[in-house]
Amino acid sequence: MRSRNNLINFLLLGLFSFFSLNGQNNGIQVLEEVMNNAMKIKDANYSFKIISENEKDLFPISGELYIKKEKYFIDTEEIDQIFDGDKLYTIIHENEEIIVTSDSNTFFNFTPKQIFNFFKDDFEIETEEGQDFSLNLIARNLVQEDLFYKIIIDSNLLSIKRIDIKNRDNLILNSFLTLSYKYNLSLPSSLFKFDKNKFNDYMLIENWKF
Repeated sequence: MRSRNNLINFLLLGLFSFFSLNGQNNGIQVLEEVMNNAMKIKDANYSFKIISENEKDLFPISGELYIKKEKYFIDTEEIDQIFDGDKLYTIIHENEEIIVTSDSNTFFNFTPKQIFNFFKDDFEIETEEGQDFSLNLIARNLVQEDLFYKIIIDSNLLSIKRIDIKNRDNLILNSFLTLSYKYNLSLPSSLFKFDKNKFNDYMLIENWKF
């Protein structure tokens, strides 16, 4: 379960990337622009799919991500997550468990600052022109040199189209795909509130440490 969660953690980071590409030719500058501008987006909804060549028993996973400022709700068949701005509720349907954590110790890091911090120290990030009006970010891990990340950005829509995790032989191990998105919505606040009454048969595990 944790392996799947950690993979989802990184791949979903791409959903938060709306920014201006004009004049941006340095990868870390682009990511910094993501951090500075992502919070300006009004309520948003993304449809996504995650596939894995390594863990075909756990993937693919398809779902919906809803965002209201720092709050978010992830809806998949296997796992739901609600972050209400204070606590994160991870609802694991197969185990009928609800894990409650604080923002500081969760394994799902969705804030723009956390995205930026993920890459800023141990990665070398380059940009290259892609196909069909896209820009590619190539992020190489300076510590774990056998892996690198290819982030494909739609230059017209200013959004992440795809994230691939590759090995040193350039073979794709895992991929995240944005299927569609809508933003400037008016999502109800209730979508980002955990209601325990909906899960009376689930075990509640509070103050979990990862």
